[in-house]
Amino acid sequence: MLIATLAFSLLAAPTCKPTSGDAAVVLHRAADVMGMTRTAHQVLRLNATDVVTHDYESDRPYAPYLLQATPFTEWFEPMTGADRITSAESMIGGYQYSGSTTLGGRTASYGVRDTTLIPSPALHAQLDATRPLNVWAVVADWIASGDARVSRTCELREYPRLVLTRPSERGVESLYIDQKSGYPVALERREPHYLWGSVDVQYVFATWIRARDVHVPGTATRMVDGAPEITRSFGRVELIPADSAPRMTMPANAQPMTRELAAFLAPTAPDTIRVSDKTVLLRNPGYQETLTLARDTVFVFDATQGDARARQDSAWIGKLFPGKHPIVVVVTDLAWPHVAGVRYWVAQGATIVSHRASRPFLERVVDRRWADQPDALERARSRGVRLKFKAVDDSLRLAGGDVTLFAIDGPSSEGALAGYVHGDRFLWASDYVQSLRQPTQYLDEVTAAVRRMGYTPARLAAEHLPLTDWSAAARFEQRVTP
Repeated sequence: MLIATLAFSLLAAPTCKPTSGDAAVVLHRAADVMGMTRTAHQVLRLNATDVVTHDYESDRPYAPYLLQATPFTEWFEPMTGADRITSAESMIGGYQYSGSTTLGGRTASYGVRDTTLIPSPALHAQLDATRPLNVWAVVADWIASGDARVSRTCELREYPRLVLTRPSERGVESLYIDQKSGYPVALERREPHYLWGSVDVQYVFATWIRARDVHVPGTATRMVDGAPEITRSFGRVELIPADSAPRMTMPANAQPMTRELAAFLAPTAPDTIRVSDKTVLLRNPGYQETLTLARDTVFVFDATQGDARARQDSAWIGKLFPGKHPIVVVVTDLAWPHVAGVRYWVAQGATIVSHRASRPFLERVVDRRWADQPDALERARSRGVRLKFKAVDDSLRLAGGDVTLFAIDGPSSEGALAGYVHGDRFLWASDYVQSLRQPTQYLDEVTAAVRRMGYTPARLAAEHLPLTDWSAAARFEQRVTP
């Protein structure tokens, strides 16, 4: 079953045939042609840049997406598998990300602060996505594991490749080696995903280059379900004496780390913040959401983080608003972590309300099959559940006019909604007011939309903004006259 699952559409059965051989010989040949076998007491040092596709938070659910380019310097020690990376500052969407230094290995990863190593399972999960972009690390890890086997020959990138497989905590991984040259071509595996259930991941090593006796790909690309997610391009590459490299020693007897969810996705139990007797904020370290009872209907403003968070929200609805109520879930924008709970609410029969432009993407989310680890929606399909969708164009009044949803519709917020609870004079600003320390494009667009609707909120909140007096936002309001 695992091998069948791993046979991606690119590797259909007719292009493959069973093959036997000695995996250790194949791997050592790959190490030799790349120059790894001639690195005693040396460290591979390289400069590279990762270009990361932010499809999960761009202004549209289709390309082109926001891109983040991060230059870094990497040191890799083939004998131990230790991988040290120092990244430079980078920018995306006007936000600056500070640089950092990490030290990772096959089973554990650490943040580096001066001379201190800080263990971090969340960092280990993050580096697990990028470590295979270093093909030297891939081959070193496969040699060290000692459990690879030659399984088949498959055509990949127009040529037959020898396929090695080995078990991992995710299932079976496959490494493609070119038969004629010995160079690695690709690594494939299946990974769990908070929105898509599981995804097919392929690392492609292309356009090889030589720097003296060192061979590396000109590009290494992480492909997810056939689309590029990270593209790494290499600059200067060299071998340096081990004593000229920074600290590469991993802690002795370090315990293997689990791969934890990023903190912003962790469905920590939320705290409640009262706006009124009928409107409550649910806040955890990752995201804030809003519940409001209007007439007989409970409105849920955004469904973040996934099934576990949505279950907690549902339990809070039962505590705060006892009795049987119709549920309306308002999806204000399509950033992937913001909609990861939608599948749960569809399984419960809730109505999903969002901008008309959101429908195709939400249908993709709901239609996606979670075969590997069925969630609430997957288990409910036998009951004939389906997406019940209500569209918003410019604005939509619900619950007898007690709640209004309206499009923000600025140049950076097309397709995004805000919500207004009239009785509380409360504005739910989606993710489009993140800070009130200074004016921002998002804040300009929200205040313009509120003015267009003729509202004067008393308070507002958003996914990352605590309950705040509207005056704190209004002081930045730009009144542009034609």
